Amino acid sequence: MLETLVSRYCHNRQSRSPLLGSFMLMASRKAGIFGWTGSWLFSSFLFFAAPATAEQPLRYMFERAPAETQEAGSAKGARPFVCSVPIAPLVDMSKLFGFYKPSHTQSEVDPAAMKAYVKRLWPTGTVSKKMLEMMETALDVPGQGKNVANCIIRQTRVWANADALLGNVEDNDPLGHRQAVLVGGWTSISFSNAYAVAEGVAPPASAADVPIKAWFAKLSDMIVAEFTPAPREHKYEWLDGNSNHRYWGAAAVGLMAVHLQDRKRFNWSMDILKSALDEVPEDGGLPRELARGGRALKYQNFAMDAIAILVRLADTNDVALDADQEKKLQSAAGFAATMYLHPDELEARTGYRQEVEPGMIAWIDVLLPHFKHTDPQLAEKLDAIARPLRPMTNTFIALPSTRLIGQADAK
Repeated sequence: MLETLVSRYCHNRQSRSPLLGSFMLMASRKAGIFGWTGSWLFSSFLFFAAPATAEQPLRYMFERAPAETQEAGSAKGARPFVCSVPIAPLVDMSKLFGFYKPSHTQSEVDPAAMKAYVKRLWPTGTVSKKMLEMMETALDVPGQGKNVANCIIRQTRVWANADALLGNVEDNDPLGHRQAVLVGGWTSISFSNAYAVAEGVAPPASAADVPIKAWFAKLSDMIVAEFTPAPREHKYEWLDGNSNHRYWGAAAVGLMAVHLQDRKRFNWSMDILKSALDEVPEDGGLPRELARGGRALKYQNFAMDAIAILVRLADTNDVALDADQEKKLQSAAGFAATMYLHPDELEARTGYRQEVEPGMIAWIDVLLPHFKHTDPQLAEKLDAIARPLRPMTNTFIALPSTRLIGQADAK
């Protein structure tokens, strides 16, 4: 089993070092509770590691607009873009906590805990918002693309040089550790999306690119370590298995793998996508998300956000789903969309009144290109639901879904 695990994650000579770090991280974290020895796992990894074979270049989930496209047109009358002072990086990830009141559904927000949580992690939300604003400026304002791209690169490098989101992650209990890793994953997706835009408009010099890629590798390794199966105390076993947590971890690693051109990390994310779809029930309702009481609808759609990214990555890199996985993807998407339109049906099923927000279905425009090819009828239904809400943007991960994926596919 270890041989399979290790061979699955080994890297070529250029990328092997960061991933070794993730295994050492995982081994040291687990050793404190279970008595595992990091040196044994490390030596086993070296024994089984093998060079990676050449692969086709990995492609991002949206096309990276070239500089000449972004700079086309007259900038006359356009307000000059001014790069603001970079947002200071969040480095210390110790002693993190959740914001739900104790219950089996984890669906009732504790206002005081939420306030403390937002205060503790405010740089992550602020920098994601800034990245989204800069991406939209690069898309909207002729003649400003290169300036905006340089500003994105500057902001990203500030966080990369500080090893943001990586400090003291091990200084957490298992729940805090999971929260720290998830925050790192979500925030890295915002950086990854913005960086993809910046790379197309104004490719960074190696002096900036190298430390940023190294940071992406470290973040990826932290996520891989968190979601690599390992024994836990019984009370924490629920952290493992498929849920939106694992899908988001895979989405973050898959996107950063494209920047790194790392097929091993990418394949890891695709394995999670396929295992997730394999476990989708016939009706498409994701069991762990539907167990979230009054937030069941929110979490079904939240999980779909991550699954949509993974499917989009699979499509752009010619990774095919099998017939059963495709059927289950259609079921999950259909269920989420139907319950969005008819939350009373989910309320009857769960016994809880559901929260409904228009932004929760931004995943539709990420998946729509896929369904146009695999299930045109479902695509038409989803398109009709999303049409009044366009352009849709997933502000949580700095992704203008309609503009960068939905509209691009329609052209």
